[in-house]
Amino acid sequence: MINALASTQHLAVVSDFDGTLAGFARSPYAVTPEQRSLDALAALAQLPNTTVAVLSGRHLDGLKRVCPLREPVLMGGSHGAESSWEDSSLTPEMEAHLARKEAEIKEIIARHPGAELEVKPFQRVLHLRALELQDPAAAAAAYAEGAALSADGYPKTTGKCVVEFSATQATKGTWIAGLRERVGATAVVFLGDDTTDEDGFAVLNQPPDLGVKVGEGATQAAHRVPDIAAVSDFLEQLATARGRALH
Repeated sequence: MINALASTQHLAVVSDFDGTLAGFARSPYAVTPEQRSLDALAALAQLPNTTVAVLSGRHLDGLKRVCPLREPVLMGGSHGAESSWEDSSLTPEMEAHLARKEAEIKEIIARHPGAELEVKPFQRVLHLRALELQDPAAAAAAYAEGAALSADGYPKTTGKCVVEFSATQATKGTWIAGLRERVGATAVVFLGDDTTDEDGFAVLNQPPDLGVKVGEGATQAAHRVPDIAAVSDFLEQLATARGRALH
């Protein structure tokens, strides 16, 4: 598996951030990424014909606050709506949709103090992790209310303690497909832990492409690792094998 990836002509290594390179924390910006994973990705990015990217639900500026990796490592934010190599903008219709969702989420927060709103360039997100730690029943009620809100024809995603409303059809899958074409990747490995990562797994081809699911839960990924420490193990092994294959 790793040897097949390592020996491909052009390898693209794409990783989710939260729950994959870093554990979760009470505050979104209090997370600490696993240094071994960062070092392995940085090493891979220095190898010939090897593209490395971090693809997150966080918006790009927020991702850069918590992830210290920089070029040549590429970054994708807002579940694929943002890319570190280009600018994106909202239409008036998209802005109006986000304004409606923001108002509705604020109404939920008023009923369930402790719930939080995150404003991202292309999304509005109901966050419930802090509330869940304080009052699981209230968090469950707020989650149900958020999940019941209409998406108004736009994407709506439910994940771990979050309900997210997007103003773009971009997904992690469309982003990975675009990256493959952009760099001419002959194999892509994508690591992720949450439901939004399934869009990324869905666009992977047969081997040597590989989806790596982190943790439990149903998945389309062909391989599974138990936790973020195992992600570090996998990335270190891949970096070592890729380096040997190219020399």
